Amino acid sequence: MTSSVVTTGISGNTYKALLRKHILHTKPSVVGLAVAYVSASGFNLVKSILDEGGVDEVRLVADTKDGVTHPKALQTAMDSGWGVRVVDSLPGTFHPKLYVGANSFDETKGVDGLSLVIAGSQNLSLGAFSRNGECAFWSVAPHSRDSAARAWLDCWQLGVPLTKAKLKDYEKYFALRNRHRRPEDLVTLGVVDRSLKTTAAGTPPKTATPPKTAEKAISETAASVAWAGLQSFTGEYNLQVEFPKEAGLVLRRVFGKPSKDGSIDILCADGITRTFKFRFYEDNGMFRLNVPNAAPMVDWARANKTGIAYVEHDEAGVLSFEILKPGQPLMDVVDRSLALGTWGRTPTRLYGWY
Repeated sequence: MTSSVVTTGISGNTYKALLRKHILHTKPSVVGLAVAYVSASGFNLVKSILDEGGVDEVRLVADTKDGVTHPKALQTAMDSGWGVRVVDSLPGTFHPKLYVGANSFDETKGVDGLSLVIAGSQNLSLGAFSRNGECAFWSVAPHSRDSAARAWLDCWQLGVPLTKAKLKDYEKYFALRNRHRRPEDLVTLGVVDRSLKTTAAGTPPKTATPPKTAEKAISETAASVAWAGLQSFTGEYNLQVEFPKEAGLVLRRVFGKPSKDGSIDILCADGITRTFKFRFYEDNGMFRLNVPNAAPMVDWARANKTGIAYVEHDEAGVLSFEILKPGQPLMDVVDRSLALGTWGRTPTRLYGWY
C-alpha cells in the first residue's frame, strides 16, 4: 500500500508512530512542516523523529495570529538550524497540517523528489502525537507530486521569516493572548501540554517542582502579571509582600522608574488609587511591595495568612493590585502559571508571573 487514510489515537496507533514509520522508510533529505500550532513538547517529539531519520534540512511555517504557537518552540527551532516562517496576515487562522519529505527544497516548485506527504488534522503538539483522536492521509508515492509540492510552496511563501526581533514581539503578544485564557483552555488549544491542578489554597502536588528556564512559556521581559502567596509576609505598619526574583523583575519592569523612595501609585480593587512602595533587598534577593493598610483585604490577609497578592499591568497601561482569597479566581491565576511554566516556590509559598 502506497497511500491510505488512517486514524490515530483511536485504535491504538499514534501519530508519532505513523510519522516515525514513514520518515524512516522514505529517508527524505529535507522535510517541510506547515501547521497551525506548535507546542514545546510537540516540537521536541518531531525533532527527535527527524534527527533519527537523518533529515538534513527542515523548514517550518506556523500560525502566530492566534497566540497559541509556543514562542520557546519557535526559538528552539531557530536554534536548531531550522528555517522558520510565521503567518499572522490572513483574515482567519493559518490552519494547515501538511508534512512533506523530499530530496531538496525548490524555490519555484516547492520541493524536488517528493517522497512523502502526510496531510490531516495533527498540529505539532503532544496531544496530536500521542493522545488525540486524529485523521491523516499519507502517501509515499504521491499520485500528483506537483500538487503536493505546490501546496507546501503556497504555505511557505505565505509566511514571513522569523527574526529575533519578531520573536520578541510575538512573545509579548503570546503573553497578552494567554493572560486570561482558562488553564484548561491552554491545554485544549495545545498552548501547553499539561496543567497542574491546585487546591483551593493554591498548592500544587507535592511532587511538583518549578520548571527549568527553557520550559517557561513567557519570560519576565514579556510578562505583565506577577503574584505571590501570602502564607508569609513582614511589616507591622504596612503589609510587606515579598516577590522572589522572577516575579519581582516583572514588577520592576512594569512599574518603570520609581521615585527615589520607591513610591508607585497603583489602582486597588475598590477603585481607589493608593501609594505603594517597591524596593529590592540584596540581603535576601527579594523584591518587597509595601501595601497600604487601607487597601482592601489587608486585614483579612494578616489574620488568615493565605491567598495571593496579584499585580497586573493591563493593555491600557493601568497598574492594579488585588488580594485574592482561596477560590476559583485564585486557582485560575495559579493554574495558569503552572500550565505556562511561569512559577516558582519558596519554602513557604508559591509565586508566579505571565
